[in-house]
Amino acid sequence: MSTQDIQELLPGRRVRQNHALEHATITILSTYIPDLRVSARSTSRGFTVFGDVDLGQLRRALDEALRRLQAGEAELAIHPNCGTNLVVGVSFLTLGTILGMASNRARTRVASAALSSVAGIAAARPIGQIVQKYITTLPDLRGVRITEIYRRKMFNFTVVEVRTIQE
Repeated sequence: MSTQDIQELLPGRRVRQNHALEHATITILSTYIPDLRVSARSTSRGFTVFGDVDLGQLRRALDEALRRLQAGEAELAIHPNCGTNLVVGVSFLTLGTILGMASNRARTRVASAALSSVAGIAAARPIGQIVQKYITTLPDLRGVRITEIYRRKMFNFTVVEVRTIQE
């Protein structure tokens, strides 16, 4: 498998940049609103925050996140509650269970499946954060600019759209 083949499997550069900005923004916004309960999803055009947040506070967090990432604070791109961690955990759990179930002995299958479940859950966050660092986020935001922020209703639920461009 060539480097180009591997690059094609990864999310696109803009998605990874916006994912990093999303994480940094949510991290900073959480310092303003300690009981913040939102989720978000990144695309090549920006990211969407699912939840009703104050646009002024969001803009302040966004500006700080962009400034700090551009200044080299790459650790802001990694978030402990990222869905990547969940995907990694479920993947390990599933793989371990499948391997455990391959045993000929019923007791071994049950014990292996149980042990793999615990191992998958335990590995989810630390390995998920490595996957975030090298695959799903890109904290290099040179030339990235926020173009608009707007709120809309979607199925009686508030979402906030954040749009970015790469100059």
